[in-house]
Amino acid sequence: MFKISKSDYVLGVKCPNAIWFKKLRKDLQPEFNTALLEQGNAVGALARSKYPDGVHITELPWERSAVLNTQRAIDNNAPYIYEATMATSTGEYCAVDILKNNKDGTWDIIEVKSTTKPHDYHYIDISFQKYVFSKCGLQIRDCWILTLNPEYVRHGELDVQELFIAHDASAEMQSMETVASEVERIRNILNGPELGIAISKAKCNKFYECSYKNHCWRNVPPYSVFDTFKGALADEIYAEYGPDLANVPADQYARQMHSGDIEAFLSNQEIRDPDILRQFTDQLRWPLYYLDYESIQPAVPMFDNSRPYQQICFQFSLHVQRTPGGVLEHYEYLHNTPGTDPRPGLIQKLIETIGDAGSVIVYNQGFEQGRNTEMARDFPEYATQLNAINERMLDLLMPFRYRGLYRPCQNGSASIKQTLPAFVPEMSYENMGIHNGTEASEQFMAFMQGKQTPEQTATMMQNLHDYCGQDTLAMVKLLEVVQGALNK
Repeated sequence: MFKISKSDYVLGVKCPNAIWFKKLRKDLQPEFNTALLEQGNAVGALARSKYPDGVHITELPWERSAVLNTQRAIDNNAPYIYEATMATSTGEYCAVDILKNNKDGTWDIIEVKSTTKPHDYHYIDISFQKYVFSKCGLQIRDCWILTLNPEYVRHGELDVQELFIAHDASAEMQSMETVASEVERIRNILNGPELGIAISKAKCNKFYECSYKNHCWRNVPPYSVFDTFKGALADEIYAEYGPDLANVPADQYARQMHSGDIEAFLSNQEIRDPDILRQFTDQLRWPLYYLDYESIQPAVPMFDNSRPYQQICFQFSLHVQRTPGGVLEHYEYLHNTPGTDPRPGLIQKLIETIGDAGSVIVYNQGFEQGRNTEMARDFPEYATQLNAINERMLDLLMPFRYRGLYRPCQNGSASIKQTLPAFVPEMSYENMGIHNGTEASEQFMAFMQGKQTPEQTATMMQNLHDYCGQDTLAMVKLLEVVQGALNK
């Protein structure tokens, strides 16, 4: 008999192939995201302090002792039970983050999520929990999903009462009959033969990207119908013609996301539209400031005047070119004091070095502009200067996104990580100590939390200097590419 956990249940509802792989193809076991687990554990611990004086079940949920200790806490009329665990005689089991005693013979389930709002699969998760606990004889009255409050602003010590917000889950939950039916379906799948692979742009990314996608999609070309057509349409095209773009008839090209991408791929020809390029270059005003931020995004606010999951900038790189063809100057700020707010120092250094005239060139304007808007809100003494910087911004992404310039090797993407090697192949992130913004954020967060040795910190600081500096130098080179294309 297979044991079914709440994560098994959610996966089985998402995709029958995936639950079969999880239980019966251990060779396909995906890597575990330990950073995400640590974040969830930290949020869960804070949530428990919102409901104090409870009994904490510390055994693992598949251990019999977890069930026995939960029952003991119930018999003792505990006000709250953390990680309360129950298992049915048919093999379904789960741990509830917080089980609340209503003191009238009924209990509430409180599921803690380290998000700022409930997601669809959270309701599926809590439905299974109610099913297990009800089947084990506990009377469940209400079910709640506890998330971080996106409106909470930290001032001084964390206020856990304000940090979290409870959402009544009852209207969105599955019925107990539906859960029972789904459990039976999952068991029938597990008792049957392997289903093979599943390929669907919509379903494989439903709720979250499936951990087994690499297995199922292993024979899909690196650039396929899933890159050129949107969601459900991509699945429709795939069902009719397969993943290979060479098999898609020309009368379908009009439905692609970016006109000309398929044709460029099949003919291996560059797209160039001088009008789009000129629309961008006509906006340039000297001197030019090439700006890039790196940030961390703590789930729980670390600093005053910050919110859950707010992007906190800890570094900027600024390349400056004062006249056409002029010498490049480089400035940067990289916070180096763990546990302290990087933003005041970063803002001051930025204002000192960016001047009050000239274009501020970024790549993906929404990010840098959004951070400036937030910092202006949180540090109003600098609002005038930060808002003025935003008014000068130009987004170098635009001429590439709108196919003023495009090469097939970009595989449908205009991101700087795809565009740079396409047009400036001598510049690469492959051999750098930090390869992308996610790595930069994760490593700096470890530094801020005091989890690095001095040697690790020294290496990280050099790698961050190199990485962020390359981002702004890349913009310099890409603008040269745009200007050069107009002269051809």
